[in-house]
Amino acid sequence: MFNENKKKKINIKNLPFELKMYIGAIVFLCILVGGVFARRIYFGKNRNVLPLSTEQSAELKKVIESKKYVRNEIIHPLPYETFQPNLEIFADSAILISQDTGDIIFEKNADKEIPPASMTKIFLMYTVFQKINEGAATLDDIVPLPKECWASNMPPHSSLMFLGKGQTVTLQELLEGLAVCSGNDASCAIAYYLFGSIDAFLEEVNAQIKKCGLEKTFIFEPSGYSEKNVTTAREMAKFARIYIKKYPESLKKFHSLKKFTYPKEKNIAPQDKNKEPQIFNGTFPDSIWTGITQENTNKLLKTLEGCDGLKTGYIDESGYNLSLTCARDGKRFLSVTMGGPGSNVVEGDKYRVLDGTVLQEYAFKTFDLTRQFDSKELSLCVPVLGAKEDFVMLNVPCNVQTIVPKNIFNGNDVKVELITPPAIFGKVNAGDEVGQAYFCIDGMIIESVPLVADRNIEKANFFKQLFDKIVYATFRVGKEKKSK
Repeated sequence: MFNENKKKKINIKNLPFELKMYIGAIVFLCILVGGVFARRIYFGKNRNVLPLSTEQSAELKKVIESKKYVRNEIIHPLPYETFQPNLEIFADSAILISQDTGDIIFEKNADKEIPPASMTKIFLMYTVFQKINEGAATLDDIVPLPKECWASNMPPHSSLMFLGKGQTVTLQELLEGLAVCSGNDASCAIAYYLFGSIDAFLEEVNAQIKKCGLEKTFIFEPSGYSEKNVTTAREMAKFARIYIKKYPESLKKFHSLKKFTYPKEKNIAPQDKNKEPQIFNGTFPDSIWTGITQENTNKLLKTLEGCDGLKTGYIDESGYNLSLTCARDGKRFLSVTMGGPGSNVVEGDKYRVLDGTVLQEYAFKTFDLTRQFDSKELSLCVPVLGAKEDFVMLNVPCNVQTIVPKNIFNGNDVKVELITPPAIFGKVNAGDEVGQAYFCIDGMIIESVPLVADRNIEKANFFKQLFDKIVYATFRVGKEKKSK
């Protein structure tokens, strides 16, 4: 018998149209909410991003270089406001920087164009080390001495290492003669040996200067004797920092030597050995066999703690110049003074020593060095919606290390706060500034650096963008803040 109480199956086809639409909307909404919820869970649990390819890394580097972030400059202002110290500096032009960070601590007429005089030899030494790195020479090379580089053929009153006819000398000894006694004859010998001519050397060294970003520096001849050589204290400091960073061994091996004797027995021409000692009265013969000991022209090597370089210079048109560096307790500072006063060498050295001492002692007394934060260490993975990739890494575009006044630092650690949006929507370009890194000591911000996207990400298709718009709306509550 037919059971009248048996439930009838509901046939959705028989339902009213309005009810069908209502049920469909509920189902769609459930699917949508479930999808949004699932995608949010996905972004919450997954913060994995593929490492950059070689091509992507090269693109990011190119973009960062093109944006010229101040902290990526070789030397740059301090990242926090401070006062200019009231230092009594006798030189007409001066600058003081941290070699470790590039921060400029003090300056006086630092952009005034002045002949570098024998500080020119730093450019020559840098170029020599470049050649050695390329395999074009070694320090043990025996360097031929054409007559153009003999002491007898140098201009009057030149600084000399006393090269002469028939001597045997190595490239290492010539560099020692450059660094210690500022030998103009050594400059000439190196230029001929490595480049074939003075003109070829000048072309190379000025090309290196341009590569280093120096705009006001020009080298007219290799010894520094000419007033047509020109630079500024700022550009000299910039170049010296590049030089020390790239060839730190040059300080111990050359610039810190306190004295230099030449020629030694091994250098003398065979026909000149065992001859009576020579007496010089202001002019020099072609052949020189009597050893002459000279002290380093940088007098601060003897008086200033931690001093291990760099180079002095003097011609009448420049006054007394000095590029100077000292290292103590894991810190290194670099100063350049140009146009120093003095009516003679004794007076000139006196004021060079005073200025160099004041600048360096002020730096070591006043500043401490924070630890270095590597650019890869300061990074954060952030979701990207409406795009073909789901995540991007945000990095600071430079390593970060700062010098800080000791009364502020006072042993406190540097805290880093990374401020980013919780998510990004749409297309992303490598180098886009998306957040900020704040470096703080005891709650005080000493520096802020942008966080930049590490890759290009194209936007997604229309449907993914539409769906991710809804997901993105759930992220948009304030900014994400993380401490390091």
